[in-house]
Amino acid sequence: MGDLLGPLTAPDVAEVLALNERHVELTAPLSADRLAYLGRVGQVERITVDGGFAGFVVTVPSGSSYDGSNFAWFTERYPRFAYLDRIVVHEDVRRQGLASRVYDELELRPATAPLLALEVNVDPPNEPSLAFHRGRGFIDVGERDFDGHRVAMLVKRLG
Repeated sequence: MGDLLGPLTAPDVAEVLALNERHVELTAPLSADRLAYLGRVGQVERITVDGGFAGFVVTVPSGSSYDGSNFAWFTERYPRFAYLDRIVVHEDVRRQGLASRVYDELELRPATAPLLALEVNVDPPNEPSLAFHRGRGFIDVGERDFDGHRVAMLVKRLG
């Protein structure tokens, strides 16, 4: 699994932005400036399969200066957590267990906080994502209205 996640490189930026744009209704808008900002306040990693770009993942540690309101919601409730801002898997490699492998790696990292936190759309519903996260042991800890939709706030205890 060691080669699955790695640093984002300059040539990856265009692919990240294009991939995010194709799935923006399930994530959030992303510009080059915003991507650079996410890399400063958190960690943006490239997902690699067979040496090729297969997606990206963004995580942010608690205590960061990240400006996201969902991150702030978790900050008000949990002293220490890792926030999964987004994971986007390329269409060509979906339904092959890649997201599960990424989560496995994130959850096993020694520096990961005792809690992994994220949100998933419930209105409009993202049923596949809700089922995936609940199947991995994430539990609902609240709901909130955000950017014209409603999200379920989910956490998973690690370790």
